[in-house]
Amino acid sequence: MKRFTLFTFLYLALGVCLTAIALGYPNLPSGLQTSLFISAGVSYLVCLFSTFPFWHETTIRFYRRQNSVVILPWLVIGFNIVWMLWEVQSQNWAIEAILQAFSRLIVALLFAEIIVITQQVNSEH
Repeated sequence: MKRFTLFTFLYLALGVCLTAIALGYPNLPSGLQTSLFISAGVSYLVCLFSTFPFWHETTIRFYRRQNSVVILPWLVIGFNIVWMLWEVQSQNWAIEAILQAFSRLIVALLFAEIIVITQQVNSEH
């Protein structure tokens, strides 16, 4: 049975936005456009995988096995956000820097889903 969660739709929306940006701005540097397309593709794959039960079950098994790394998703999200803001600010808020930071949102979404799943597991016990 397939399951659709809020994160399934967030991954899909991120992929659609990244694809639209990459196709809508043909004058972007080719490296940035490639990065946007790769991030969109990863987002679509994660969207597809998140509909299957093994995605949720694997996260729960990893959480139960590695219970000491509960803080890791929070640290990864925080580090990712600080890093994106630092890069964008250091390049004077250039559109290329903003789009490059936007293409790394998939990492924050993945770890946010892990946090939500582990909180659901904790509330069940």
